[in-house]
Amino acid sequence: MKQLVAAPSSVSSDAVWQSDITGQIFQMVKRRQVCDMEELVKGCPSYTWNQVFLAVDHLSRTGELRLLSKRSGVYMVTLPAA
Repeated sequence: MKQLVAAPSSVSSDAVWQSDITGQIFQMVKRRQVCDMEELVKGCPSYTWNQVFLAVDHLSRTGELRLLSKRSGVYMVTLPAA
């Protein structure tokens, strides 16, 4: 008789870092109300600029964060208006 063994939870390493970085970004934005990308990158030293950008991009596309253009090439990150 064969025993069925449940496969281990297959949470990808990408999902884990995205979850961690998302939490850090939300904490910073909630605390400061408005952050620019450089502040977010400095506040997430374990991640690259690209990883922070990708997380912010994803969160803005899903409506969880808002990106506001301050001037050419400078964007501010805020929580969406309630």
